[in-house]
Amino acid sequence: MLSFRLSEEQEAIRTLARRFAEGEIKPVAREFERDEDGKLAERIIDKAAEIGLLGLAVPKEYGGGGGSNVECSLVLEELAVGCGGISTAIGASWFGQTPIMMAATKEQREQIFPPLAAADKGRLVCMAMTEPAGGTDIENPHMRSRTIRTIVKDAGDHYVVNGSKIWPSNSDNAWLYTVVASVDPTQEDAASCLILIPAGTPGLSTGKAIRKMGMDADRNAEIFFENVRVPKTSLLGKIGDGAKLLQRTLVYNRVGAAAIAVGIARGAFEAALKFAKERTAMGGPLNQHPVVAAMLGDMLTKIESARLLYLRAAWHNAQKGQASMQWSSMAKVYASDMAMQVTTDAVQIMGSYGYAKEYGVEKAMRDAKIVQIYIGANEFTRQVVGELC
Repeated sequence: MLSFRLSEEQEAIRTLARRFAEGEIKPVAREFERDEDGKLAERIIDKAAEIGLLGLAVPKEYGGGGGSNVECSLVLEELAVGCGGISTAIGASWFGQTPIMMAATKEQREQIFPPLAAADKGRLVCMAMTEPAGGTDIENPHMRSRTIRTIVKDAGDHYVVNGSKIWPSNSDNAWLYTVVASVDPTQEDAASCLILIPAGTPGLSTGKAIRKMGMDADRNAEIFFENVRVPKTSLLGKIGDGAKLLQRTLVYNRVGAAAIAVGIARGAFEAALKFAKERTAMGGPLNQHPVVAAMLGDMLTKIESARLLYLRAAWHNAQKGQASMQWSSMAKVYASDMAMQVTTDAVQIMGSYGYAKEYGVEKAMRDAKIVQIYIGANEFTRQVVGELC
């Protein structure tokens, strides 16, 4: 039997996230643009940890919520209705946790997961992937890890890491860094690896926070690794596993990007619909005029379609052996393109009010743009979908 109903537990998790977004995020969403030191975003992340949202992706045996790709995606949508940047920061932390879930030893899991699930403070993970010269190349399996320039050297009883990354979420406020690296790029995927580096490790530093068009609550900066010494127990899996783990990780987290896009679009749609019902133009409510009614109808249809796409991908990812890069990539591409269109239409419906910062839809439009770019630029991700046909 085919069912479109969520379980009681899923509904409860979604409701918790929705109330958190309404009560804690929406009231301060426009302030993140002025939050240059990230303290406001940090307080929101701490509150998310207090109520168990941040630890949702951590296995239950370590104190977390044990959420699957479905539950985590539902939460990201709800948080993004309040602010795309907060949702991206949390989703990116789960991104960095995903390969740990896949490949960590028992000792690594016991060391990492309990603090991530703890309610005392919001601890974020940074998936340190993109490099200044490579961009999407690092996600492209055709490049076979040749463009990685963050190098891991074997130094006897430890590893030494040198290189740099740019643009990862949680760049300068992470508790732990999951770093995509190589022992020798000329050996391609066979030399690829993922290595865990705790914040505060000598030699790890970050540049100045990058000011952006949107997503201000999500911290981005350049990350530098200068002779960073870590124990050999910091390696995830073994040398040569990096490329495979990264591709498997993208399958799950492109769905998260799609969910964030749906949330951003939904927030803008709800604001535009409320405005259109209250605004009088040409003798009646704006939403009753045929052109505006048709725009609203198209916006809602696209939002609902994108949600179905991401939920299908998330459901398959949650079934053993059924994770699908194609469906995850489809969801990411469609949802992010949809969000850009819907937020633009929301601004258009509201006119000058939509263009004003007070109403929040111009923020949604600015936030939406980056989702077409991160976790695989849409031009490349479309290619992935086509190649898997």
